[in-house]
Amino acid sequence: MLRIAALLLAGIGVIILVIGLMGDSIGLWANSPFLTNLLSSLTGFCFAVPVAIIVLHRVSIFQIDHQQWRILSDLASDLSHRMSALAMGLRVQSLPSEHETAVGAFWTARDETIVAIKDWLHAWDIADQQQLASALEQVVTQGERCIRAWNACWRRAPDISGAQAEIRMRWNTLVSDVEPRLRNIGRPLFPTSELHLEIDEALEWIGAGSASGRLETRPPTWIEEARSALARIRKAEAASSSTPLVESIHHLEAAVSSSNEEHDRYEYLAEVTIRLRSVVDAAITGPQRLSS
Repeated sequence: MLRIAALLLAGIGVIILVIGLMGDSIGLWANSPFLTNLLSSLTGFCFAVPVAIIVLHRVSIFQIDHQQWRILSDLASDLSHRMSALAMGLRVQSLPSEHETAVGAFWTARDETIVAIKDWLHAWDIADQQQLASALEQVVTQGERCIRAWNACWRRAPDISGAQAEIRMRWNTLVSDVEPRLRNIGRPLFPTSELHLEIDEALEWIGAGSASGRLETRPPTWIEEARSALARIRKAEAASSSTPLVESIHHLEAAVSSSNEEHDRYEYLAEVTIRLRSVVDAAITGPQRLSS
């Protein structure tokens, strides 16, 4: 609307200018100084106002974009920092050195559990009854130790599921609402789609739902599988039932062996959310940021 008004005024100015020039050429205004001044002022008005309207319009757009940028950039920063904090919060130990120590203890316990299972299976193959009893006790002891070592590294499954759901919710807000609006004002957060895809892959890998925000049914964790196997091992041992015992031992072996993948999922999520936080911080504090 303002542009149309500016164009109309400029058009009127051009018409008055042409009339004035034509009047000058034939001496029409020689004896009309008041009319001459009036037409001159009107001509100047018709050209000055459209210029002022255009300048004010551009200033207004800049101010609106600037205000939008400040609001959206603060929101993007809050979302990315919160996602990173939630991912890092999956760890029991907050300090990196303590977390690495706890993870090292878990890997040791995991390896020793696998060795204990292999020893029992070997004793089973050679039908060494004396060795079987001792080896089975070692399997149960090491299996429980492995679970305790894991619990010293990572939060419990319900806490992890809740954190994953919050991370997914914040990520959906960032990419579905904040990022498109920032892109519309020429300030995109992600120069390429690589990190965007990595976050989606990480969330799907850990089971935090699809990109549409729909949470998938959470599969059992390796600890839940291991505890189930240990309970069946004790039950089969008490009943002196051989076939269920062997099946339960193999079940425990599969559960413990899968723990490395679950560990890698959580570590990868922490890694990509830290990179997300860095990318967002760089985007909103870099040279392209509008001055406040």
